[in-house]
Amino acid sequence: MRVFFNAIIIQIFFSAYIYWRGWQALPDKKYIKIPYTAIYVAELIIYFIGFFTSKHLSFDALHTFAWTGTTWMLFTIYMTSLLLLYDLVKYINKKKKIFSLDFAAKKPRLVYFCTALLLVVAVMWNGNYRFWHPVITEKSLTIEKHSPNVKNLRIVVATDIHAGYLIDKKIISMYVDKIMEQKPDLILLVGDIVDYDAKSLYEQQMETEFHRLKAPYGVYASTGNHEYIDLGEPKDEKILWLSQKAGINVLRDTTVMIADSFYLVGREDDLCKTRKQLPEIMQGVDRQYPVIVMNHEPHRLQEEVEAGADIALYGHTHNGQFFPNNVIMAVSSMIYNWGILPESISSKMKFMYEIPYGYKKKGDTHVYVSSGLGLAGPQYRIGTVSEIVVLNVNFSK
Repeated sequence: MRVFFNAIIIQIFFSAYIYWRGWQALPDKKYIKIPYTAIYVAELIIYFIGFFTSKHLSFDALHTFAWTGTTWMLFTIYMTSLLLLYDLVKYINKKKKIFSLDFAAKKPRLVYFCTALLLVVAVMWNGNYRFWHPVITEKSLTIEKHSPNVKNLRIVVATDIHAGYLIDKKIISMYVDKIMEQKPDLILLVGDIVDYDAKSLYEQQMETEFHRLKAPYGVYASTGNHEYIDLGEPKDEKILWLSQKAGINVLRDTTVMIADSFYLVGREDDLCKTRKQLPEIMQGVDRQYPVIVMNHEPHRLQEEVEAGADIALYGHTHNGQFFPNNVIMAVSSMIYNWGILPESISSKMKFMYEIPYGYKKKGDTHVYVSSGLGLAGPQYRIGTVSEIVVLNVNFSK
């Protein structure tokens, strides 16, 4: 709750700063400044109503308030950054006289404010388009192991769906359509399938969409950190909804052999207090057969490699979801991989990942970290993609 209050305070300051800079730049005309003020007042009212009365709103109202609030949050972050840049240049120019332009004058303020506004709107429009048009990332892998009854396997992987109030039934329906269009042999959902609570799932009868997921070798899932977010529901409510209502095989530190040909392992998320170590989970696994591991958070990749996994699948990072988080993740990954920080420190930093996004062959293990299909919060992909991963696997022995 403290995090949410901090976020609301930040938004108030950001909104006030943007409003004041716009007020300074706009012409002194009532027909301009009155609507301008009304927009900000209305947005703050919506933000506060959505925050403080969410438990009492209908689903449709909460969906609208959540979408508006998260969109405004992202808008204020980008707009504030650009306006602060202007103020920084103005300050430097005042000290050093680099430019002849008077940055304090009304005209350059207005031109810059309008340009920044158009730029942010254009970037966010493109980001929303990317969210609504997930990409299909295909990868062909060869596993040199014996698989008696399955020689070729088309695995469709989706992580971080975040079904709930923002990723509603309409969006889930689109996701299911796109997954099924790939003609999967096996469907794997690698954690954070549910967003925050199960209430939104029951209200929308979301299970009817998940029931449409079909594959010859089954539909399996592992848990993510959002499955363990506690909002006062009964223990494991979201996980039970997935298994009992949605009909998905949730593997919780469990191993199954499929078609007497390959093993599938589903690990519990790091937040699970009873999470087992991988060697314990795989005690009965015959490693002459292929082994696929689902593990939501891509920390300590060496665990899957040392356990003999042939394919290790992860999500969680969203690749930062929107700029500049993706750049920060890429830089932190370079720091991690270059060994600038001791392993004992870097391995404990939650925001540092050996692979924040994409494919890597690590030892004999094919590793893929997906940027995720859905989103947490704002429905925008800026500098990243929403993706469905298709693995075309060939077993060569």
